[in-house]
Amino acid sequence: MALRILLVDDSKVSRLALSKALRRLDDSIIISEAASADAAEELLKTVTVDRALIDYNMPDRNGLELAEVLLMTHPTVKQTLVTANIQDAIRDRAASLGIGFIAKPAKSEELASVVGV
Repeated sequence: MALRILLVDDSKVSRLALSKALRRLDDSIIISEAASADAAEELLKTVTVDRALIDYNMPDRNGLELAEVLLMTHPTVKQTLVTANIQDAIRDRAASLGIGFIAKPAKSEELASVVGV
């Protein structure tokens, strides 16, 4: 069964770059995209995913706020924060929630560990 990944980032360019990088690792990956935390929650009402790659800085809610909701509503989804905001406080909060952390730009080795290839 193909891995299903949700990309949540308000930047279309960032979503495109992540999508291309993931497809280079495994072209069978099924990718869904959302431009905001609210859009991600709405999408997850109809789409099932295995992993979520979430940006931190978004206009409605930040990525950790979304991650906290997803931990409650979709506990089996493995989450990783993918962000250019590399403050220790954000990294530490992600770790305390059991969420992975990758600094942008994401390296292919880091993405490979997230998708398990």
